[in-house]
Amino acid sequence: MIDLEIPLNNNRRQKPQMKKLLSATIAMSTIALIAFVVISENVYESNVYAAPTNIPQENQQGQTTSDGIKVEFGVPSKVYATELTPVTIKVTDANSGANLSHVDWAIVVKDSHGNVVYKTTTAHSHVGIMDFNVAFPIGGENTVSLTSSSIGSKMMGMDVPLMARTHTMTSGSPMTFEKDSENNFGSRTFEYPVYVLPQKQTRILDGSEKGTKVNVELSTSSNEIIAGQPATLILTVTQPNGEMLTHPDALISVRRGSYMLSNSAEPGDPMMPMNGAYHGHLGQMSYTATFPSAGNYIVNVDLSSLPVSNYQFGHTSARFNILVSDSVGDTAGTLKTAENHINILGLESPFYSPNGINVKAGTTLTFDNTDGNFHTVTSGTAESGPDGKFDSSLLASGQSFDVKLDKPGTYNYFCTIHTTMRGTVTVS
Repeated sequence: MIDLEIPLNNNRRQKPQMKKLLSATIAMSTIALIAFVVISENVYESNVYAAPTNIPQENQQGQTTSDGIKVEFGVPSKVYATELTPVTIKVTDANSGANLSHVDWAIVVKDSHGNVVYKTTTAHSHVGIMDFNVAFPIGGENTVSLTSSSIGSKMMGMDVPLMARTHTMTSGSPMTFEKDSENNFGSRTFEYPVYVLPQKQTRILDGSEKGTKVNVELSTSSNEIIAGQPATLILTVTQPNGEMLTHPDALISVRRGSYMLSNSAEPGDPMMPMNGAYHGHLGQMSYTATFPSAGNYIVNVDLSSLPVSNYQFGHTSARFNILVSDSVGDTAGTLKTAENHINILGLESPFYSPNGINVKAGTTLTFDNTDGNFHTVTSGTAESGPDGKFDSSLLASGQSFDVKLDKPGTYNYFCTIHTTMRGTVTVS
């Protein structure tokens, strides 16, 4: 598919020499879109699913009872790395359900490597509530360990005032402690997992076209961005109604302080990036880089819609922060491929890795989209079109597709969005 696209503002007067190019753009884009629709209308049975992982996508509220003491623990269903996250804790008497007054806490938060990212041994809840906020620096399975301790009648050999002791608050207030029974339960330890997704930030921006807005999301393809290792940033642009915004252009710069890691070329023309840009046919773009050192990096994005975009917002800009961690252990820079798996690399040769593979009949192959863009795995050739043997439909970043090939022969496949992406499976 060939794109000759010009970002136009309905309120701007177009240069005469651009009008012919605009006509060619619309005509060629219409042909490309018709071709894409024809391909998409084919129906195939396939198994498309999120990439296998041991990390659940959503957190569940936890509650644990230990010897008459109940702790309820909660975080949002979805937690993203580096995002300040509310943590809610409630301690009650398991029998009556009443909150416990005056409980001391030790709280330890560890990341997926077991490193302590937050710790206090001096927390205290007056009415059974021990909430706090913390940012989990990296994705994966983090843990929150809680040790709750009651306050009895003695402390440092001295009497503790009755009102400062732990009570079962059946009266509903710590100020009416005389009506409540003391509950010197001792101590209990609880541990809860917190499943943290990779970094993701969303901005709702005003477009330069009057009354328009656009949603821009920057996410990462891995649980942790580590200094010295390649990392992929994924930019997703959607309309106010949540639908993908097609054919946006983006100019992206990444820096830390005065050090500029990368920077798109100057646009060269106020109407469109004449010197090259990132482009999302279906509203998603990706950028892979190796960040040289740990720290906070700034990502600046300048976006513009094009005449063939399904939503005209004009121009807008966004700024994001990316946290890069220190390198730990081995720094393998190459992506390993599991047996009978094929990585979808995107528009980087060889596009699919391995690009050619030999398997026995009855083997199930798994295609993993390791790129930051949408792709398909469609049997056939770009020249002749799909042959109907298998089709993944659209695979977003991180999704996978299974296909079982029972008959010997050679199976060609390609990406219906980026037709230069091609591969071959030989079944014997």
